[in-house]
Amino acid sequence: MFSRLGRWASRGLEIAIVACLSIMAILVFGNVVLRYAFNSGIAVSEELARLLFVWLIFLGAILASAQHAHIGFDTLVTRLPTAWKKILIVATGSLMLIACVIFIVGGWQQAVINLDNTYPVLGISYAWLYAVAIAFGAGMVLTIGANLWKALAHRDSDEDLVLIKDIGTRIEEKIGDVAARDRQEKSE
Repeated sequence: MFSRLGRWASRGLEIAIVACLSIMAILVFGNVVLRYAFNSGIAVSEELARLLFVWLIFLGAILASAQHAHIGFDTLVTRLPTAWKKILIVATGSLMLIACVIFIVGGWQQAVINLDNTYPVLGISYAWLYAVAIAFGAGMVLTIGANLWKALAHRDSDEDLVLIKDIGTRIEEKIGDVAARDRQEKSE
């Protein structure tokens, strides 16, 4: 059940990221064309593109955490015994969870402070800009919690504790998956 929920959440994040990027591209490209070709422009283009860019970055960070795509250094962890690996995973996870709480509390405080301040052209509250910290903190709490659970719950193998795969291995796995899928589709 949790894996299905995780897939739905990842898919939702992917759709939100694509929507943000698409709207940004249309606004910025349209604004450039309008300025050079017709000597006019889209008034809300810059403010909305900037707001969407901030949301895009933070939502992308949540998705990258869920997919273990952030850069990680596991040289030390891979050489330690299982008990020490678990201790380090819990320690780093705890530090990241503390940072998430700071994001949530700080984002909430900034959103409340800026509720009455509005974007000059867009006309919406600046709280939308700071609310991304709340969404980021909450999303990261969920992904870090899920990563900790995967790494520590009912695992005896050392390989299960190291969540980070080197990018070459991940690419080779994906290429193999795509090739197998293509062969299957051609045979049908």
